[in-house]
Formats: sequence, structure tokens, C-alpha cells
Amino acid sequence: MFKAPFSFDGRIRRIEYFLSGIIGGVVSSIAWALGVGTFVLGAASGSAGGSVFGLLIGLAAMIASIWFSLAQGVKRLHDLNKSGWLILLCCVPIVGWIFALYMLFADGTVGPNPYGADPKNRMPYQAQPASVNVTVNVSREEVKVDKPVEDAPAPAEAPAEENKEKAE
Repeated sequence: MFKAPFSFDGRIRRIEYFLSGIIGGVVSSIAWALGVGTFVLGAASGSAGGSVFGLLIGLAAMIASIWFSLAQGVKRLHDLNKSGWLILLCCVPIVGWIFALYMLFADGTVGPNPYGADPKNRMPYQAQPASVNVTVNVSREEVKVDKPVEDAPAPAEAPAEENKEKAE
């Protein structure tokens, strides 16, 4: 889980997409709060360097959060066998929320697809061999055999009990 979180290659499962949203949101919120806090404290103390440092922290956190979210969304779309460019639909109001829910709840493609192997290691459905019809006689009547048992070839070696009887 979370292999190459900033890469746009590969596929991820629904749970990883969900957890990456939670983790990305928490980390982004903490970094944003630290950035705003540093900016406010720097401005309150009259230090221009402190406020610039706060802006840089907030900007770096925002860029990292956007990159992480885009990468995880593209990987989730790859699991659905869709182009990563569809992630841009998330930028459209209302449509973006609906599309994000679709990405969260839709099951991924079974088996490998052009974007990589199945993260659940499932194989696509393969047709089973044709069925074989077998008839079983369950009645207590005698079964008629075309070829008598006496005509059957003798076994290569007689059982041990028969050998003992012949020896006596």
C-alpha cells in the first residue's frame, strides 16, 4: 500500500484511494495551519521574514497536497481502466463530487489492464470446460455386462492370500 504515492503510474484499490484522501487532507490541513500560524505570528511581530516563511510553507504544502491527490486519483482511474485525464472532471463543481464518489465506490477492472496488474491479484473470468454427462445406475437390479469377467486378462501377480492357499 502507498507504493510511489506521488507517481502517476500503476493502479490502486478503493481503500488506498480512501485512505490517501484522509491522510492527504490531514497532512495538508496541518501544514496549512502551520503556514498560516507562522504568517500571522511573523506579521504580528513585525518580521517580514517570518511572514514570507509562512507563505512558503503554505505554498509548499498546497503544491505537495495537490500533486499527491492528482497522482492518487489518476491511479484510481487507471484501476477503473479509464484515462487519467478524467481527473480534471473533479475540478467541475458538483460534477467533481459525484465523480469522486464514483471513483471511491466503483469496483476496479478484474485482471490486468493497460495500466498495470490488478492490485487485488484477481484473474479475469475464464469459461469452464464443457460439462460431461454421467449416468449413474442406482437401482438394485443386476447390471448386465457385455463381456464376462472370466474373459478379462489375468493380473500379472496373484494376491498373497491365493499364493498361501496354493502352497498348503
